[in-house]
Amino acid sequence: MKKPTYQYFSLEEYQQRLDALRSRMEEKGVDAMLVTTPENLYYLSGYQTPGYYWWQTIIVLLDREPVAVTRRIEDANMRELSWIEDRRPYEDSDDWIAKTRDALVDLGLGSKTLGLEYDSYFLTTRDYLRLVAAMPEASFVDCSGLVEQGRMIKSPQEIDYIRQAARAAEVATLAGIEAARVGVTENDVAAEMHRAQIKAGSEYTGLPIFVASGIRSTMSHATWYRRTLEQNEVVFFEVPGCINRYHASLMRQVYLGDPPEVMARGMEVVTATLQMAKDNIRPGVPTGDVFEMVKESLDGADLGAKLERRTAYSIGIAFAPDWGEGHIISITRGEKRPFQVGMTFHLIPGVRVPGVGAINCSDTILVTEDGCETLTGGVERKLFVKN
Repeated sequence: MKKPTYQYFSLEEYQQRLDALRSRMEEKGVDAMLVTTPENLYYLSGYQTPGYYWWQTIIVLLDREPVAVTRRIEDANMRELSWIEDRRPYEDSDDWIAKTRDALVDLGLGSKTLGLEYDSYFLTTRDYLRLVAAMPEASFVDCSGLVEQGRMIKSPQEIDYIRQAARAAEVATLAGIEAARVGVTENDVAAEMHRAQIKAGSEYTGLPIFVASGIRSTMSHATWYRRTLEQNEVVFFEVPGCINRYHASLMRQVYLGDPPEVMARGMEVVTATLQMAKDNIRPGVPTGDVFEMVKESLDGADLGAKLERRTAYSIGIAFAPDWGEGHIISITRGEKRPFQVGMTFHLIPGVRVPGVGAINCSDTILVTEDGCETLTGGVERKLFVKN
C-alpha cells in the first residue's frame, strides 16, 4: 500500500477492511471481486469522484493487491486519494469492458470465479452482459452486500466524521429556523441553510436539503420550490451534513402562526416516540422490535395518518442518489438483526397528515455499549413556533 496524498483513514484501517472482505470472499467461493458501487470503492480505497456515471471498478483479489480500472481523467483521483498502486485507466474512446477483461485475463482470472455487485446502480445490464460475453470461461457470482457487511459497524474514525457531519447539519437547521418567516420564499430559506451548512465544513451531500412548506410538506423528498411562505402553515426541514463522504441528518419544523391542535399534539407524540425509540435501542435488541414500538405509538395517537415507512436507516458513506445506507440495514418490520455497538442510524418517526402537513422530528444516533447516543443533539426537539 502506498500513502495517498490526501488520506482520511490509516493504511492499517484500509488493510483491515481489505482483509475482512477477502475473508468473506473466500467464504463465498470467489477468486476475485469487481467492486463498482461508489460508496464501496471509497470505503475500500479512499478513491472518490462525482464522475461515477462512467465505468469504474476495483478488482479485489485474494492473493495480491487490488487493481483499479477507471476513466483516464479520473486516474488522478485514484492516484491522489487512494493507496492502490496498480491502476489501468482507459481513454474515452476505449471499450472499457474490453479493458476490464484484459486486466482480468492478465491477472490470471480468465477462467476463475468472479464476484459482481448485481445490485449496484452502476453495473448496468449492458455492461454486465458484455462482460459475461467477453469472458466465456469465467463464472460469475452475485456478491451484492459483501463489502457492505464491513460498513455496518463504524470505526472510531468513521464515527468522528459522522459527528462532524452532525454539527454541519445542526448549523444548517438552525439557519433554516432563523430564516423561515412569512413573505420569504423556500429558496430564500434554502440559500441560508446551504450557506451555513457549507461554511460549517460540509461537502456536497448525497441528497439535497429538503425544504417544504404548507401542504407541500406532505410530499416525500420535496425540495425548495420558489414558494412564498404564508401565515398559519408549517415549514419542514430534513437536513444532512457531510464530512469526508460520511453523513448525518435530522428533521425539524417551524410553524408560522398559532399551530392547530393536531400539529401541536402531534409534535408532542412524535418527540415522545423518538425518545422512546432511543430508550429501547441497545446492543442485542432486534431492530424490528423498535419498529413495532414506534408504529404502535404513532398509529395509536389518532393524528389522522399512520406510519407508512421504516423507522430508521443506517447512515454513513453516501454519494447521490442517496445519503443513507438503508440497503445495508433499516429498522423495519420483520428485521431480526440486532443492534450492535458502532451502528449509526437516522431515526425518523413521524407522519404526514393530509390537509395539515408533516409532523416529524428525527435524529442521527450511535449505538453504544449501554444504549444509544444522539449525535444531532444541538437542535431542540420541538415544534418551533414563530408568530
